Amino acid sequence: MKLLILLTTSFPYDNGEEFLMNEINYIDGFDKIVVCPCNIKAESVVTKALPNGVECVPLKRTESGQVAYARLLLRPDILAEIGSLLRTGRFSLGRVHEALFFMKQAAEIYKALKRIPVLHQADEVCIYSYWFYDAAAAAVLLKKDLVARGVKVRQVSRAHGFDIHQERAKYSYLPMRSFLLSHVDRLYPCSHNGANTVIRQYPQYADKITSAYLGTADHGERPGSKGNGLHIVSCSYMVPVKRLHLIAEALSKADFPVCWTHIGSGPLENEIKNMADKLPDCVKTEFTGQMNNAAIMEYYNSHDISAFVNVSSSEGIPVSVMEAASFGIPIIATDVGGTKEAVIDGTNGFLLPADLNPDVLFAKLLFLKELPEAEYTRFCENSRKIWAEKFNASQNYMNFYEEISR
Repeated sequence: MKLLILLTTSFPYDNGEEFLMNEINYIDGFDKIVVCPCNIKAESVVTKALPNGVECVPLKRTESGQVAYARLLLRPDILAEIGSLLRTGRFSLGRVHEALFFMKQAAEIYKALKRIPVLHQADEVCIYSYWFYDAAAAAVLLKKDLVARGVKVRQVSRAHGFDIHQERAKYSYLPMRSFLLSHVDRLYPCSHNGANTVIRQYPQYADKITSAYLGTADHGERPGSKGNGLHIVSCSYMVPVKRLHLIAEALSKADFPVCWTHIGSGPLENEIKNMADKLPDCVKTEFTGQMNNAAIMEYYNSHDISAFVNVSSSEGIPVSVMEAASFGIPIIATDVGGTKEAVIDGTNGFLLPADLNPDVLFAKLLFLKELPEAEYTRFCENSRKIWAEKFNASQNYMNFYEEISR
């Protein structure tokens, strides 16, 4: 039996990893597919329906005690990591603690994985971790066990943003990178930018690293429109990295009719709503709260939207941008991570500097408002075209699963 084990953080439980719904329907090339959420809580609930033929086995982890934590210092891979930190002048107690905690988490996931009955029925296994982090390290440990039993094993991982860029991490440190890269068979960053970042840091593993775009389903076209005035939409969890205050600050300068819709909720919701309450009378705001993916697609299909705006300080390639572009909506987004691979400045929208000033965003909104209709139509057509060429789910995921199932 040919088995796929897909390691997620919580999918299909709770909120988050919504974009896996775009991928899960395209899995092919395996006799059995098991999704294993690695970090669910006692109160977690299933929020996404899996397609027929895909089984969910939530991992029941057992917390390691302090003695087990201390024993990690005897592991050869941990000693090698500490040695590397010393040799490169990056040693600190904080980083050693991060490495130990990382491997403690990996060991707990690994022990839970070993208890999955279906693993004992397979003679060929692909272990696919959605994030290049502790679950990928657990996959390394599991792979070693399976190979010792004579099972044919392929280990692959995606990588997105936080699991690529060291500077975004605590202590500017991502633990056990050499350990992971030396064992994984293939790493698939979700952008060329991400792939190049890993290759620059670890050129010795370049032959294992291939970018693989995520994708979104085709829900039809509803090109952008300015017919009823400027209507901008943002869609994200309301947390600091999304910098939604910059949109509010830009709109505070408006002296023409504009509507801002934000889709999503989060810790900063009240703060952003309070800012919106103080905007000029010509600015209307709409906060939809949390919406599932189907409802978001329906919103895009049933409303005239002039532009999609993303002002994050960091990204991989935002799936929200892909989704909006698929309808033919122009994009205004900060030039961070791999966003420039989805937004070509002056072609399907505008790229904004990473250290964005609200005045710059407002200037782009004003420019878009005054853009002649023929030029605006070209932006809409190019947005759909770029999505079709790069981010069409059926094409991207078919190619991905054809490769990892070989």
